[in-house]
This record gives sequence, structure tokens and C-alpha cells, in this order.
Amino acid sequence: MSLAFRTLIVPAAALANSRALAAGLSDGGVGMWTTGLSPTGAAPATHYISSGIIDSDFAAILPLAVYERAFDAQGAPLGWSQASSLPGSAATVRDMALSRGQPGVTHGAVQALFDAADVTEQEPQEAMSRLGLQLVVEDEI
Repeated sequence: MSLAFRTLIVPAAALANSRALAAGLSDGGVGMWTTGLSPTGAAPATHYISSGIIDSDFAAILPLAVYERAFDAQGAPLGWSQASSLPGSAATVRDMALSRGQPGVTHGAVQALFDAADVTEQEPQEAMSRLGLQLVVEDEI
């Protein structure tokens, strides 16, 4: 089995659907997106992140964006630009979900998740920085 590294960030509004779909497709999808993110690091989380090694066959059907960092003449970072992207295969994910007993999963619903998600090969801190997000720190009681 071949493996691939991915960082997947989803908006909070897509969290429930993302979790259900991932868990229904693979045992490895159970427990994804438990770490909250927000622009300030304060609750509530606006996004959730999962990062690590996944099966390369699964990685191949997900969308993927590749970013490059731009620098000015003095070498100071200017920001990120998207160098390339792969669309993923919403139809394949839909078919897998239906074959695994997830009724009602539509191509449109999967494509909406793909459109909302940020899927890269970047390390988590790098992806979070690019998106202007920080780990949510919950208040201790």
C-alpha cells in the first residue's frame, strides 16, 4: 500500500458532512477534524484540521492544491500563490459512499465539500498560516 501526506482543512459549516463521509468511506476516516481553528485562536472554531498520512488511492480522489510562496527582491515573504491544482473525483467519492451504505450522498454534496475544503501537501502550521488561522485555545474552567 502506498501512502501520501495531506493536510485537510474544512469550514465548521462542513464539519458534520465531512466527518460522516470520511468515516463511512474508511475506518481511517473515523475521528478526523477534531482540532478547531479560528482567525484569532479564540472559540468558536471557524474551521477544523486533520493532517497526516493517508492511503494514496484515497488521496488520488481528493482535490489537491499546490501553493508556492512569493518573495520580494530582499527575500521577504509576500504571500502564497496557487501553483497548480487537481479537482479530485466527486463522482468516485459519491459512488464509494453509496456502495458502502451511505444513502443520499450526491455528486453535488461531495463537490460542495471539495469546494469548501483546503487540501494540500503543506505541513499543518504552513497551511494554517496561509489561511490566516490559528489553533483554538479553549478557556480552562
